[in-house]
Formats: sequence, C-alpha cells, structure tokens
Amino acid sequence: MTAKKAYSRMGFLYLVFSLAVLVVQLILSYVLYRYTPALYDSYSFLMIVSSLSLYGTGLLILPLGAGKLVREKTVPQKHPMKFSELLQAFCVTYLIVIVSNLVGQIMIGLLESFLGGAVVNPVDELVEYLSPLPVFERTGLIAPVFEEWFFRKILVDRLLAYGEAAAILASGLMFGLFHGNLDQFFYAFAIGSFFAYIYIRTGKLRYVMLLHGMLNVFSSVFLSQLLELVNLDVFYAAATDTMELMRYCLENPVEISALAIAEGAAYCIMIAGLIFVIRGRKRFFLKPQAQQSPDGGQMRTALLNAGMICYVVYSAIYIIVETVMEMV
Repeated sequence: MTAKKAYSRMGFLYLVFSLAVLVVQLILSYVLYRYTPALYDSYSFLMIVSSLSLYGTGLLILPLGAGKLVREKTVPQKHPMKFSELLQAFCVTYLIVIVSNLVGQIMIGLLESFLGGAVVNPVDELVEYLSPLPVFERTGLIAPVFEEWFFRKILVDRLLAYGEAAAILASGLMFGLFHGNLDQFFYAFAIGSFFAYIYIRTGKLRYVMLLHGMLNVFSSVFLSQLLELVNLDVFYAAATDTMELMRYCLENPVEISALAIAEGAAYCIMIAGLIFVIRGRKRFFLKPQAQQSPDGGQMRTALLNAGMICYVVYSAIYIIVETVMEMV
C-alpha cells in the first residue's frame, strides 16, 4: 500500500469516528432532555454521557476499522525509560504546554478582539463544576488510556513505515483537532506530537499514557485546587499597589501560600523542562523508514490526500462553528 492511500484511509476512518461521536452525543442528549430532564441538568451525568459516547464509539470503530483499512503495521522497537527520564519527559511536556498555550492565547486574543467575544475552554468548566475525584477519573485515568491508544497506538503503528516525521505530525494534528475547540487545539497538537515521538522512540504506550495522566492531574487537579483557594481578581487588584499587596498578604496567608506553591511548582517544572531540552537536544532524532518517500515529500504525502483533507476540513468547520456560537 502506498503512503498516500494509507494516510487517506486513516483520515476517512477518523472522520467517520468524529461524525459517529457527534451523532451519538446528539441522540443521547435528546433522550436525556426528552425523558430525564433532571439528569440533563446534571453536569456530572453529562460528563459520563460524553465519555461513553466518545470512548465507546472509538472502541467500536477505530481498532477494527484501522485493521481492515491498513493491515500493515510497523510497531516501534521497545526501549525502556528510566524513572529519571520519565520525569524529564514530564518537565519537557509541561514546558511544551506552556509555550504552545501562550501562542494559542495570542491567536485567540486577536480573534476575540476581532469578533468581540470570549473563547471558552471546556476543561475550565469541567474543573469548575465538578469535584476533584471525577475530574481525576476523567482527565487522569480514562482520557490518557483511550486517547493515547486511539491517537498514538492505532495511528502511529499504521503510518510509521512511511516516515517518522509525517507520523508524528499526523498524530499531533489529528489529536489537536479531535478536541473540537480552539482553546485546546494548540497545546493538544504540540503535546500530541511530542507523545508520538516518545512512543516511537520507546515503543511502549504506557509511558505516554502515564505522561498524559501526570500532565492532566498536575494541571486540572493539583494546580486548579490550589488556585481555587485564591481570589485572583482581588489579588491582582491589590498587586497594583505595594502597600495594598503587603496588607493583602498579611491578611490572607492561606491564599498567598496556595498561590506561591502553585506558581512555584509550575515555574520550577517549566524551567527544568527548558534545561532538559537544551542539554538533551542532541538526543532528539528521526530515523529513516523502509517505505519513506525518497524525495523528502512525506509531509505533502501525509496531508495532501482526500481522507486527511476531509478530516481536517470537517474538524476545522466544527471548531469554527463552536467558537462562533460561544462568542455570539
């Protein structure tokens, strides 16, 4: 099978998956609204419905569909990671999130100023309306297992033979678009690409599952719970005046301690990630693959095909519609 055909088939498969998820969610939402309106108003129950429709549909469509459409697989060679290497990878992951999220916020800020609205991050709503335990279960356990299987194992194993760079790009791009909103796209694309690289270098899915879970728990549970203790609007207002800030710190030691721990941990991990990137930059490399395009056109082959174009266009339209609806 040619690289173009393999990428096209996988693009169409994930397009079908996305459409099926949308249909299932609409049906379940209608049933809830029509027959159990009390449950429809429950954010916890809606999260369960969302998870079941998303990951249940993926289980039914992706493994079987990928096996039928692209039978050839290239499983990466297995290389274990030391615990210290895993911690380093986590620090680099967090650095990637911060940098890519900064780029994303700049782009979103320009869009908000143009359209006159606000882009909402669904993760913020998840953390705001749910207690820490269900957030931990969804973001720290369920999402890392299924999302890494769907977007690393299934995708990379069937695209790796046509070039590592293209497989990494496809995994990251499709993972970013899969989130269905503009706020998450930028950092999801970045960390999805990084996780694809780690999976290719180690051949073990459990490492990226663990990194994914660690990142989500650190951001959505640990940092969020600490920042819940702080009234950031009051703190930032006090920070404009030195004396007012000193008074605020003396009167609110718990809030200041929580803020210091949260920001201290985040900055330490980010700085450590930057150091690890600089010191270990020579360890990042790509290996040529057996069926890789000899002319160096693997990116063009991976993206310019019917299946991938349809998936990207559909996902982009979905994100645009969601963004406009939120901002209007």
